[in-house]
Amino acid sequence: MRFADPELFALLAVLPVFAWLLRRDGRRLPPSLRLPSLAALPTTAGRDSRRVRSLPYLPALRLAAAALIILALARPQTADADATSPAEGIDIVLAIDTSLSMVQESIGNERRIDAAQRVARDFVARRGDDRVGLLIFESDTLLLSPPTLDLDAIDDLIANSVRTGLLPGGTAVGLALARSVDLLQESDAASRVVVLLTDGEDNVRTVRPVDAAGIAEALGVRVYTIGIAQPDAVQGVVDELALRFIADRTGGEYFRASAVADLESAYAQIDALERARLDTERFTVFRERALWFLIPAIALILLELGGRATWWRRAP
Repeated sequence: MRFADPELFALLAVLPVFAWLLRRDGRRLPPSLRLPSLAALPTTAGRDSRRVRSLPYLPALRLAAAALIILALARPQTADADATSPAEGIDIVLAIDTSLSMVQESIGNERRIDAAQRVARDFVARRGDDRVGLLIFESDTLLLSPPTLDLDAIDDLIANSVRTGLLPGGTAVGLALARSVDLLQESDAASRVVVLLTDGEDNVRTVRPVDAAGIAEALGVRVYTIGIAQPDAVQGVVDELALRFIADRTGGEYFRASAVADLESAYAQIDALERARLDTERFTVFRERALWFLIPAIALILLELGGRATWWRRAP
């Protein structure tokens, strides 16, 4: 249990003064019947002696009630530590490089563009309640879809629209990242992610990758970067240093894919990392428990009033 307003415990310091005032007033109560002597009432005096002796302790009920009221004012709360955030899902933007090298170079026995499409489609098929957006880039970017729950449409776009020749040649990594992050700026999802895949280095200086990474960091967007490369590749040498910097700065991770299995593993790890983040993003629900103290306080006050009207009743 915790108290939301513990500073109100300072009111407990008033209780000793309150107790002293109650005791003083109790001692100053005038007698109900003024008699020159009680000798004529021996039986009555003996029968009432226990009530008379307990009368000074009656204010203790009021004192205890006051203490309980102060505890209630301090807002006692119990915590539900097992509560988790609602399943808002993840908003993901896939940024896929479609430059000429993605067609000309291979990864394993597949063209890089074919492997990228196939693995990305498998990744989208596992998304469930997540929203997925799609963007392709060369020297410029082309938005194929903002984040949507229509995963069938995204699958169709990846299968049929992710291809080279739609844009001028080049590799605008920084611009692609900046525009992917912009798509997530208004998102209120539990996690916002960009997965950027490329096999080259930024050679279009519209937006520098370092500046795009700063924008992503400022907006709380994690960026996972995937660099497709082969040890003996002549064209499309991936800028791993830049991709690693982007991932590290935004809280994501860089994956180097020199085989199809590496590419599949990269997407699987991204999936696992994001699911783990959602599972561990717990919050604490505090439930107000003031009634636990107010109800006994009211009961004590009623007990005192009832006692004064019955057992400790004084004749006028």
